Amino acid sequence: MELNGQYRIPAARERVFTALCDPAVLQRCIPVLEEMDRLSPTEYTARVRATVGPLNARFAGNVRVAPEDAPRFYILYAEGKGGLAGAVKGEARITLEEVDGHTHLSFTLAAALGGAVGRLAVKLVKAKADRVIDGFFERFTAEVLNG
Repeated sequence: MELNGQYRIPAARERVFTALCDPAVLQRCIPVLEEMDRLSPTEYTARVRATVGPLNARFAGNVRVAPEDAPRFYILYAEGKGGLAGAVKGEARITLEEVDGHTHLSFTLAAALGGAVGRLAVKLVKAKADRVIDGFFERFTAEVLNG
């Protein structure tokens, strides 16, 4: 499954990047995130609870940020297991460009889904992912502006 998106965040790139690396900010902004802990400057553990169609599952896993050219570009790797619900493994490539004091964020996400979650229709999973991503950026933008 692949997803792409672009968002304009009315804040400086450095501020946006710093907020994207803050587990407390992410926990407040990601609608399905129950818990996130920083293990190192680039590694985290996370627990997510999501409902997709008839499936209500909790996934626990790891997230790693590879700052290729931070704060301009980085790659986020994530993988999680949800017991009988299956497993998910993904990679997001994120670019942050500062334009007139705002940050233009673009991303490409590739995810492999296994188990029950992988058997659900891709359209259903994509629709849920789109809602979560939109919810995140709505909350994240407010957080960056008010933080």
